[in-house]
Amino acid sequence: MNTFSIFEDVTAHPKILVSPLNWGLGHASRCVPVIKELIRQGAEVVIAAEEHPKALLEQEFSNLETIEFPGYQITYPSGGNMAVHMLKIMPKILNGIKKEHQFLEKTVEQLGIDGIISDNRFGLYHNQIPTVFMTHQVMVKSPFGEALIQKLNGRFMSKYSSVWIPDFEGEPNLSGDLAHQYSIPNHASYIGPLSRFNHLDEPNEYDYDVLAVISGPEPQRTLFQHILQTELELTNVKAMMVLGKADTPINQEIEGVTITNHLPAKELNRAFQRAKIIIARSGYSTLMDLAATGKRAILIPTPGQTEQEYLAELHLNAKHYFSVDQERFDLDEALTYSQDFNGFSLPPNHSLLESAVSDFLAKVVQSAQ
Repeated sequence: MNTFSIFEDVTAHPKILVSPLNWGLGHASRCVPVIKELIRQGAEVVIAAEEHPKALLEQEFSNLETIEFPGYQITYPSGGNMAVHMLKIMPKILNGIKKEHQFLEKTVEQLGIDGIISDNRFGLYHNQIPTVFMTHQVMVKSPFGEALIQKLNGRFMSKYSSVWIPDFEGEPNLSGDLAHQYSIPNHASYIGPLSRFNHLDEPNEYDYDVLAVISGPEPQRTLFQHILQTELELTNVKAMMVLGKADTPINQEIEGVTITNHLPAKELNRAFQRAKIIIARSGYSTLMDLAATGKRAILIPTPGQTEQEYLAELHLNAKHYFSVDQERFDLDEALTYSQDFNGFSLPPNHSLLESAVSDFLAKVVQSAQ
């Protein structure tokens, strides 16, 4: 691997703010390889997050400065359609984006930030320093108003210096229509899938029949947990549940199910490989982790979330992963049907991320001169 040296003639390493959206742990987890590459290329990183994403990144990078950065406090509806729910709370979201941008302006001045990488946070653009918007949703799936949403999404992306898409440009890819149906913005580039995990050899013996990974905002996160926990306790399988709560340690065993709130990346990577099959939401970061490890999986999309429903159907039709709606989930049936699905291996191409980070830091250095 080449080592970039853009800082050889620069005395001060640029300070980069990295901030993930607080929407489960996926946005935070996929920032891990980005932060590692920034550090490897000589940047000083400040993490801006809240709640569970902040706790996850603090555990992964205990030596980095972290700040509390308020978000939109978005929740899923306990029932009904997510698109309708999002439409109802849109004024709250837009107000949150405005406040987020105002908070950013103060933070940049107070901390001397030289560049910003935002994972799906729409208010972290800045007129004086280079900024990156990272998203796999160049197109936002919606049952209605898709053209209007597409226009609004493009307007926000245009405020940033660059857009990074964590997927491959051609086939095979993970995101399907979300990043390939329409032409991407002129300032966008594909940086390859992002995952904290590596592919490991399959063990001779497995520790668990099932590893269940719980994720997403409330109240659907807890509903998902209760459904899976009940199914696992009633089924004669050896299982582990990881609850996706990085800030409160819990380790217990109930009816043969090992329950833990959170595992650091290396331990979760090992747990993936030591389980016969993974059960998880069909969130995009989960798909990147599955593709990085090559594991088999059962996907259960969050009810009403069109993006997850689309991704689950996409990879079901491709015979990668079995998927089933939450209200129809039966563990015994899912384990039986999933035997016809062998998973999907699509490891990250680190040179794409390396090049994207190098180009971004070069712009940061140039902007500071």
